[in-house]
Amino acid sequence: MDLLLHREFGKTSPPGTYPAPRSKDEEIVPRLYPAHPGKTGFSWGAGYCPVGDERWFFRGDDERPAIAEQMKQTPCPHCKVVGALIWHGFLYGFDESRGQITERARRIFCSNRNARPGCGRTFSVWFADKIRRLSLTAGALWRFLQGVLADGIVAAIRALKSPLSDRTMQRIWKRFDRAQSKIRTALLGRCPPPESLPRPPTNSKYQAAAQVLAHLQAAFPDANCPIAEFQLTMRTFLI
Repeated sequence: MDLLLHREFGKTSPPGTYPAPRSKDEEIVPRLYPAHPGKTGFSWGAGYCPVGDERWFFRGDDERPAIAEQMKQTPCPHCKVVGALIWHGFLYGFDESRGQITERARRIFCSNRNARPGCGRTFSVWFADKIRRLSLTAGALWRFLQGVLADGIVAAIRALKSPLSDRTMQRIWKRFDRAQSKIRTALLGRCPPPESLPRPPTNSKYQAAAQVLAHLQAAFPDANCPIAEFQLTMRTFLI
């Protein structure tokens, strides 16, 4: 069976394919307890949470065998049937480092073909360093947010050297700004916020944002990218 190719962006899809489903729920649903990933760190959607409320993530290609082993013992998040999940292509998009389409997620299909008991619906398992509807990786977003606190938004945009326009980067900052309260709520289940900031922001208007980033770093002190680790552990996108 040919793999179906899905695009995250754009209004049209190539002939013979279908677009990735879009959820109306872009809000962060906090987990007030830590996730329990397996030995590989793969964050599978345990329990019977609605797909719009809980996302599924994995670190990289080396975890795909572990995902394949778990799929046949994992209930579909839509119909709760066990044993019908199979690979179903890819979800593609852009990031800041390349001018070409890159893989952002794997699609999983609850098969209803050949008398299988599935519901015929699909969902995505995301790379932990990708963020839905954002053409920046988690690492680039982390550098940008830190740059805003240190030097201001204009200097942070220039330092990132992203092909995205200044207005787009400003919208990304506003998107983070609107999500701060939900991020804090999610992080409180993992650790209390730090009592003091390791590095105060250069502008006092970024004080609240600096506290959120400090809390994020305190929650995942050993992570190369706290944003990717947040998504993998909390099973939700940062913004």
